[in-house]
Amino acid sequence: MESNLSKCILFFGLNYLDDKNNSLDKKKYLLFNSLLKSSKVRITNFMLVISLYDDLDFKCHFRLTRNSVEVLMCKMKPYYIRQTNVGRPVVDFKKATLMTIWYLSNTETFRQIGDRFGLNRGHACRTIHKYLQSLSILLDDFIIWPKGISETITVQEFKNLRLNYMPNTIGCIDGCHIRIHSPKYKRSEYTNRKMFQSIVLLAVCNANLEFTYIFSGWPGSSHDARVFKNSSLGDTLLNNPQEIVTKDVHILGDSAFPLLESLIVPYKAVHILSEKEKLFNKRLSSTRVVIEQAFGLLLGRFRRLKSLEAKSIRLMSLTVTGACILHNLVLKNNDLMKIDTDTEHLNLDHLIEETETNQEFTVPISRNQKNGIDKRNMLASRFYED
Repeated sequence: MESNLSKCILFFGLNYLDDKNNSLDKKKYLLFNSLLKSSKVRITNFMLVISLYDDLDFKCHFRLTRNSVEVLMCKMKPYYIRQTNVGRPVVDFKKATLMTIWYLSNTETFRQIGDRFGLNRGHACRTIHKYLQSLSILLDDFIIWPKGISETITVQEFKNLRLNYMPNTIGCIDGCHIRIHSPKYKRSEYTNRKMFQSIVLLAVCNANLEFTYIFSGWPGSSHDARVFKNSSLGDTLLNNPQEIVTKDVHILGDSAFPLLESLIVPYKAVHILSEKEKLFNKRLSSTRVVIEQAFGLLLGRFRRLKSLEAKSIRLMSLTVTGACILHNLVLKNNDLMKIDTDTEHLNLDHLIEETETNQEFTVPISRNQKNGIDKRNMLASRFYED
């Protein structure tokens, strides 16, 4: 009914134009014919082309091995929300999986991806976002906070990482700025200190570069300390740290984060530090570098995160979450990729050093912070005596 009504409106409108100018007959015919056209020419055999890729070409294009894709499909199948819109072709589960991985691993637009996989732009966009929404259900299956025996293993892995390790380390925390195209009316809110729009990915990783906690979507103008304070991890470490960490272990962070008993950060005011304090800072930084390597690996593999564009911040955050889940999946599957994480060779604008004074925690010192000061001083003295 709506289609017939549109055609009638179009017909009378064009007749009105025709009364104005009889030379519009040809234009009227072309326009009417284009609107009645029911199909467009698209690539129809790309799935066949993918099946003909050798393993090296497949990984170069999708940034994952075929084995990792099969593992993902096995995990995702029970949760995948199949598109059932009337009048639209049902997207095969394998095609939806490969489309989503292609989207995360490359920087093509939805129009280009849809054309490549034989769909229109809107259908491709909805399919990918539905898949990412289903993928987020697996968050707790792949991004797992170490507890019990896993905590002991994680501490031991940090110990084995290097000779001058930080003892009792359970993870390293930092913030990563993901470049986005923000709405015009929110640009100032999402503009960070490097003067580009971004959302913050706050993450903790272990010695194997696997994420054990993520929190994404906070505006890029926010200081790392503010993002930490508003995250579930920050709330727990500030108020009830015993819920997720034992008394002796701790997370390593940079000077943007508050010093707590379970979160150790370097000494500030580096120009007036003693030799003991400088040695402590050097040892902490040499261990904490794993979180920067994890971010470099994440953005190097999933190139979509170098610049995100979506209708809402929620969808952007969903994309970041999906990439982090796949990051852990491929590492657990020994799907390694050589990526240069040296910031001198990569333009890693996401690694923004927060050197300004932390204004979020300039309150009377709590017992938690006092215990953190005592622990840091004890560790510094221990390292210096060794």
